Amino acid sequence: MKKILYVLLAIVLVVVVAIGVLVTLVDPNQFKPLITEQVKKATGRDLVIEGDIGWRFFPSVGFAIGRTEFRNPAGFDEANLVQFNEAGVSVSVLPLLSNRLEIGQVTLKDARVFIQTRKDGVSNLDGIGGDKPATDRAAPDSRKTDAQPPASGEGEVVAEGETATGEKWVISLAGIALENASVSLRDDQAGTVTALDSLNMNLSQFAPGEWADLNFDLAGQNGAMRFSAQGKTSLQLAETLDNAALKNTELSASMTEAGTQLENVTVKLDAFNLGEWSEVTLSAKGQIPDLAFNADGKTRLMVSQDKTKISLQALDLTSDLEGAALPRPTMKVAVSGDAEYDLKAALATLSGLTVKADELALNGDASFKQADIPVIRFALSSEEINVDNWTGGEAEAAANEEAASADTSDAAPADSAPVSEQEPDLSVLKQLDVDGTVTVKRFVAANAKLSNVDLAIAIKNGVFSLNKFAAQLYDGTITATARLDANGSVPVYQISNAIKGVQVQPLLVDVAENDILAGTGNIDVEVAGKGLAESRLKKNLDGTIAINFADGAVNGINIAKMIREAKAKLKGQSDTVQDEPKKTDFSALTATFMLKDGKATTNNMHLASPLLRVDGKGNTDLTEQSLAFQIDTSVVATSKGQGGKSVDEVADITVPLDITGTWQAPEYAINFKELVKRNSELDKRAKELEAKARKEADRLEEKANKEVQRGLDKLLGDKASDDKVKEATDKLLKGLFN
Repeated sequence: MKKILYVLLAIVLVVVVAIGVLVTLVDPNQFKPLITEQVKKATGRDLVIEGDIGWRFFPSVGFAIGRTEFRNPAGFDEANLVQFNEAGVSVSVLPLLSNRLEIGQVTLKDARVFIQTRKDGVSNLDGIGGDKPATDRAAPDSRKTDAQPPASGEGEVVAEGETATGEKWVISLAGIALENASVSLRDDQAGTVTALDSLNMNLSQFAPGEWADLNFDLAGQNGAMRFSAQGKTSLQLAETLDNAALKNTELSASMTEAGTQLENVTVKLDAFNLGEWSEVTLSAKGQIPDLAFNADGKTRLMVSQDKTKISLQALDLTSDLEGAALPRPTMKVAVSGDAEYDLKAALATLSGLTVKADELALNGDASFKQADIPVIRFALSSEEINVDNWTGGEAEAAANEEAASADTSDAAPADSAPVSEQEPDLSVLKQLDVDGTVTVKRFVAANAKLSNVDLAIAIKNGVFSLNKFAAQLYDGTITATARLDANGSVPVYQISNAIKGVQVQPLLVDVAENDILAGTGNIDVEVAGKGLAESRLKKNLDGTIAINFADGAVNGINIAKMIREAKAKLKGQSDTVQDEPKKTDFSALTATFMLKDGKATTNNMHLASPLLRVDGKGNTDLTEQSLAFQIDTSVVATSKGQGGKSVDEVADITVPLDITGTWQAPEYAINFKELVKRNSELDKRAKELEAKARKEADRLEEKANKEVQRGLDKLLGDKASDDKVKEATDKLLKGLFN
């Protein structure tokens, strides 16, 4: 036992003597010039070591270095690229004999990194990393081969923790402590500055195959945005150094900017291993201009073994929203489904997606491919969408538009274009590639009720295409296609629309609160135009609208009664039929409107019924919504139909009727001036025809008399000149022609 004790004492004595000799004879500060010279030779930059370099002997051998600065070239805003006040590292010696590399705690205090790109594109990172001309690099020794052993012997450490002889090395690290570090990234070309004002990190004892605790916190600024973050996790690096695992991970962050504040964003991860599912929970609370939110969610996360795919399963995210930016004061929004992102293809896919906003729900699949022009595909469906519930209806929308227009006109500079002349910004159509479908069982917009809506749209190369719109409404159907090209100075559009078998009256009541027209309607629309500004939209509209209504009525006007009143007035009398409904029935109502220069004009308006025939022409101003039509009405000579026998007496009259006013308040009036003019012309024409007829009758009578006299002369011979015979003949002829 005593011998062993003596041996141990001798070893300790040797170690103490060796340390004393090392400290006495070897001053590490004498290596400063050599270190700075080698750095200068390798990078062309100055390394300034202002502090002392000192030895460490407990608990392991190492060194500490004081303030050190790695300088920038001239012409940059800060003198140093990297600087720190204190750094230290140590290595245990005895474990090296057993192929164990035990590194003590690495410390770095008050470190700062400053990276700048000037306006001329020059960066203070240029030239670092041995970027030298090929002629300055040492030529390889062609006499050496890979099979030759290294000159330093069998103990040299090579890649993946092995010696040159294939012996395994075990590497461990007592920890890393980064205190009060800062980073500044400045890009003068882009005009941006990102700064980490405070960065602290602590990694506990660390070795491959074992768990280590990592904590960090940071705070910084990017432009006007201030941010901070904190986090902790347990980290395990695989013994083969090719994989890593996490557990008990918690990250939180906050951010403030003008009008935007993220009070707290938290992400928690129970565990993480490549190729395995992890449980993730997250929450976020904050506000952006006119919107406050409080969101919570959970999902399952997996990163594939080859690190090419990130998958989310059973995503469930809910958020309470409140603010003026919403169509409602408060809303509850929820998103659920599965997602996958393929890093190689830059493709995100969403499957089994459900998006809910209060009572509104959309279901389906979607995908997003990241590219210079992002590619978006979707197929969505919904049981019911009520647009009016979100916009407040047509009246509120009109009020908001009027208020916005007033605010814009008050705030607009004197030389700015009026709102009605401003084209909408459609540049987004050039930045997307979209193709998708939407189906809705029940759809309400502007109080119009549709069902089984089938919609297909596409956006590509600056062109929006409505490839399909089909729906059922009011016992009929509607189909439409449209195209909007935003590549020119002003957008160009085309619209085709067909409405078949629609009950017009309930549609008008729901949409316009107006029952002026009833019947089964067919409407065909073919229009095109240039410009979407309010003024251009109405003035440049060009095309046709053909209407064909059957078995209906025009409410608010009784044309038969107006005709009777017109004739009675001409005779100085009054119509005796009272309490008749203000309605004109028809079996057919047709017209074709030509759209041009802001007006819809027709010259073939026709209404037919068992009682009436109506033909008309005129126009309506699309901007002013005014009416200017003149129709000619006449009664069919029959005692059947609307009005019965009371209208037979006016069957010979055609009455001109003027329709004026507006779409919402049309006005009807008989054009008596035209009526009197037409009747005066008829009387004159009748007298002319009567005089002509009398003249013709006299001529025929005279001719007939001559022919009869000639016949009698032949028949009676000489007796025809006898006075008595002649008197008898005259009496006979007068009896025949009178």
